Amino acid sequence: MQKHIVSVGTAAPGGIDSVIKGYEENGLFDTSIHTRLVTHRGKSKFEDLGLFINGIFRLLWLSMTNKHLILHCHMSYKGSFWRKLTFVIIAKLFSNSTIVHLHGSEFKQYFSTRGKLTQKLIIWLINNVDAFVTLSDGWKEYVKEISGRDVSVINNYVDVIELESDKNSKDILFLGAFIQRKGIYDLLNACAQMRCEYHLHLCGAGENDKVESLIKELNLQDKITVHGWVDKQKKSELLHSCSVMILPAYNEGLPMTLIESMGSQIPVITTPVGAIPEVIRDGYSGYLVDPGNVTQIRDRLEFVLSKPDELKDVTAHALTIYQNNFTSQVILPKWREIYDKC
Repeated sequence: MQKHIVSVGTAAPGGIDSVIKGYEENGLFDTSIHTRLVTHRGKSKFEDLGLFINGIFRLLWLSMTNKHLILHCHMSYKGSFWRKLTFVIIAKLFSNSTIVHLHGSEFKQYFSTRGKLTQKLIIWLINNVDAFVTLSDGWKEYVKEISGRDVSVINNYVDVIELESDKNSKDILFLGAFIQRKGIYDLLNACAQMRCEYHLHLCGAGENDKVESLIKELNLQDKITVHGWVDKQKKSELLHSCSVMILPAYNEGLPMTLIESMGSQIPVITTPVGAIPEVIRDGYSGYLVDPGNVTQIRDRLEFVLSKPDELKDVTAHALTIYQNNFTSQVILPKWREIYDKC
């Protein structure tokens, strides 16, 4: 019998939406029926409430009209946890299979600051779904520590678009939400201190007014292009033309933009948070700076833009790690194995 997989997750621009679209585009559901329930967009609370309620009714209808579903929940933290808890409970009432796929960059902080009831519900969710999947060994160890369950690890992936590379520029690339957690304000302050020629491309959105205000305050208008969210083609063009991609984040899981950068052979500067140190070793497959350390960010950017001979080895090591761990050919069979067990 053909499997019917129901994906539940946000459609807000970012990692989770990219992951789900990648699964669709790269054929994960080609031999099954697939339904995507969008339960959040992040544009307004009113719209998100409507999406959540609509998702509940759609899941109820699907459960009543199908013998067996596989519910694949893409979860982060805060509201995402409560939404996925609701959908898992509904699925269980109809004896459907349930998978929770943890993406949340700030999940550890969220869990540690919740009350006992919320923590118990989180642990219940971990222990009572058919499969609980994390993005890295580090996250697996953490989930086992709080719940006692030995969970699965499946990396995120992205298949890069092959383009001619021309990284003779002094261009810096930032891909991510315009929020403090991503380190964008530290990056802007570091750029204001830089002593070499450069141009910064900011791709994303969020606290746009705050970002624009700081750019003007630091007198960086001529040094920065704000693109907003870019499509796949434009992102690939920037990855192949800029000299360095930087993500000086405070909290992360395993960012899709980092994986895509490794596959595009652009040197990466980032921070040792979340699962990042499992793939980026300082001076071997990229460069690491401490979160919030503006001086380190400035110095690393200037070093990479000086184009030292070691960059070829660094990007080659990163490419090998990418090819061995983060392509659809490597990852999709692991998901099919999970589905087959449900």
